[in-house]
Amino acid sequence: MEKKKKNYKKILIITACVIVAVVGSVVLCAYNLLDKINHVPLVHESEETENPNIKPTELTPEDLGVSEDIPRYEETGVVNVLLFGLDGTEEGERSRSDSIMIATLDGKHKKIKLTSLMRDTYVYIPGRGENRINAAYAFGGPALAIRTVNENYNMDIQKYVTVDFFSLEKIIDELGGVDIYVKDYEVKPLNGIIRSLNNLNKGKECSPLIEKPGMHRLNGRQAVAYARIRKVGNSDFERTDRQRAVLKSLIKEGSSMELWEIPSILSAVFPEVQTNFTKNEILKYGYTALESAKNDVEELRLPYEDTYEDQMIREMAVLVPDMEKNREILHEFIYEEDFNIWE
Repeated sequence: MEKKKKNYKKILIITACVIVAVVGSVVLCAYNLLDKINHVPLVHESEETENPNIKPTELTPEDLGVSEDIPRYEETGVVNVLLFGLDGTEEGERSRSDSIMIATLDGKHKKIKLTSLMRDTYVYIPGRGENRINAAYAFGGPALAIRTVNENYNMDIQKYVTVDFFSLEKIIDELGGVDIYVKDYEVKPLNGIIRSLNNLNKGKECSPLIEKPGMHRLNGRQAVAYARIRKVGNSDFERTDRQRAVLKSLIKEGSSMELWEIPSILSAVFPEVQTNFTKNEILKYGYTALESAKNDVEELRLPYEDTYEDQMIREMAVLVPDMEKNREILHEFIYEEDFNIWE
């Protein structure tokens, strides 16, 4: 009997050692794969140089228009990140941001929140005057876009993630696709955009069309096409709903990855993403993000209903928001009970 107990203990110890070794190997591999990420810090453009020995000065929170009124991460457990989806037709080109979202990781409540900022929102762009908010990225890249959002919405955002349509397609394919419910009136325009993307990606395998409405497992190109549907339903408003639906499904897929799948997926995904997150910051927030992704993603769209006017300015159809109301709605959505402490 004593011998059986000893053998049982040995088996337990060996099993535990194997598990620790496997998990440790995956973590170490994932950490090393972080070197593959396209890390692009926010720096003063006037100091940019091709000389690798000269490092330009990184922008400060003041340079990014960070509000001093917003409570810091240490107080709230909340970190906000600007997500940009670019609409360029050439890989790597700087273009207007077709999709702008604030992704909020709320470590205190274990929540992920997505706030879409309508691309036609008429705001002040520092140094450029009033324009559609999506022009900020084309004028000055992520730094100017972040400053524009911070100054208009009274926010503390210092991190960004940028993907273009080509990168998003690859990321979705690597994760095996996304589950999306396609409405009957979306089928025709969806297929039209799939055809356009197939023509744009000549030399690559064409993506199949969607035959009927209902729940579909969309591949990368189909999902990108779905997120670009604009001229049916509630126009650009509903398009932001589709963009969040794709991202929510992507988050769900990412949170359900098996341990052994992580290294190969990260190896394929990281090179497609441009961000100023460092390796240590990704590790710092990574576990909280994975835990929070198990819960339902909360969402918001700005400008909020009945807080804006449709106007034609300089031959541009724009949404002129009541910025004070929209700031308040955004702050309450992101910070919840902490909102009443400092607002």
